[in-house]
Amino acid sequence: MKKLSFILFAICLTMVSCSNDDDSAKNQEQRNLDKMYQEIITASLVNSQPCTDQKEWNFTAIGSKPCGGANGYIAFSTKINKTEFLAKVKAYTDAEAAFNVKWNVFSTCDILLPPSSVECVDGKPKLFYATMFEK
Repeated sequence: MKKLSFILFAICLTMVSCSNDDDSAKNQEQRNLDKMYQEIITASLVNSQPCTDQKEWNFTAIGSKPCGGANGYIAFSTKINKTEFLAKVKAYTDAEAAFNVKWNVFSTCDILLPPSSVECVDGKPKLFYATMFEK
């Protein structure tokens, strides 16, 4: 009987230990995604380049919702290397999609419409979303 109790205890301990390993692996992957995202924000120049002419800014979709589609949109300066920047955004988007599948992430399945433009507001680039009531 003592052997059976010990075996059950060992199995439970192993399961809890594996569960904690999964949590720490998931957390580490989330931190890696967060780091990638911060690198993209920095590369976009959105926080370091003053916005004085909206023609010097563009936007792109970023991230992956578990149901599909973009997680959001990000403004970026046209003064940066666009090809390099969009490659970073794609790598992040692909990594987030893989994370969602691997960890069985779920979210709302709403569709985010793209912005219509980037505008300069108080020296910062802001995404502008047109409404259907505008002419």
